[in-house]
Amino acid sequence: MNEMNIAELLADQLEKLLSARVNAESLAILEAGGADLSLWQEIEEMGVADVMRTGADDAGLGWQDCAELFRVLGRHAAPLPLAETLFARRLMSQANLDIPEGPLAVIDPSANADIQLDATGCLQGEAAMVSWASWATQLLGLARRGDEAFLFSVAASDVAARLEQCDSLERAPTSAVDFSGITPLAVVAMSDASQIRSGLAVMRALMISGACDKVVELAVDYANTRKQFGKPIGKFQALQHQLAEASCRAAAAEMAGKYACRELDNNQFLAGAAVAKYTASVAAKDVSRIGHQVFGAIGITDEHELHYYTRRLWQWRAEAGNERYWSEQLGNKVLAAGSEQLWSSLTA
Repeated sequence: MNEMNIAELLADQLEKLLSARVNAESLAILEAGGADLSLWQEIEEMGVADVMRTGADDAGLGWQDCAELFRVLGRHAAPLPLAETLFARRLMSQANLDIPEGPLAVIDPSANADIQLDATGCLQGEAAMVSWASWATQLLGLARRGDEAFLFSVAASDVAARLEQCDSLERAPTSAVDFSGITPLAVVAMSDASQIRSGLAVMRALMISGACDKVVELAVDYANTRKQFGKPIGKFQALQHQLAEASCRAAAAEMAGKYACRELDNNQFLAGAAVAKYTASVAAKDVSRIGHQVFGAIGITDEHELHYYTRRLWQWRAEAGNERYWSEQLGNKVLAAGSEQLWSSLTA
């Protein structure tokens, strides 16, 4: 069995598990502060959380192999930090760090996280929003000392008393964390710190594409069953145009995400991530808008399932850099290359 077959099998197993275990009721329990730890245990037993580790005895699947895993997580608004753990375990294995059991949290460098490593080896600073910090066994982040960048890990027990719950659009467990004076478990110098933000951006872009697919699916089903003036509203041309636009946006986000995965596997961190996150963030905005327009008033009620996906689209759109941030990164890259490289960069 080759690697792609392994990846496809795992994505299929994850799809079946989340289809059976995740619904509006389980998402509501999570958002009310509950936790289904048995679901995490099933995920661990499947071995999914370890497939991106790169050690000699690990599966070592790349981003292209695992793209569908991230899309499945987005499509089901998975109520657990599997995406973060996949990425964190990959980073830790590449840095030869000991990898703990249990879920991991990754600090988004773009989320008002200004963390410094002082001369004594202690961290200074805080992160305004860390998703799943209260679930994690360790937190992984980026610290700076002058022009140097470091990957660090911190035991959750060392910052447990410093977690300050904060609100997020997706209503998943999110905390502000003060790292001042904390000695990390491990610190590793990074030659290219952009891989953390780029990896998070591609991860969120893939999850956005999966959630967009779900919103389009819900909207099409509703348009084909809801009747007005004696026929399904999906028969009206204006609505068909809206649904077609949403489908195109979702497809563009999927393709951009898969392109970015190829770039990450080739250690090209900036361009692919910029294209994927920009495209996905635009899709998140437009697909959620169209979804709510199709459903009308019922779609904005808490009782309907639509909001579980559109709120995550809004949240993930802002995380790891929004479309404005990544469009500026692309623009700066083109300007730095000079006019002679413009055509080749557009057609590469």
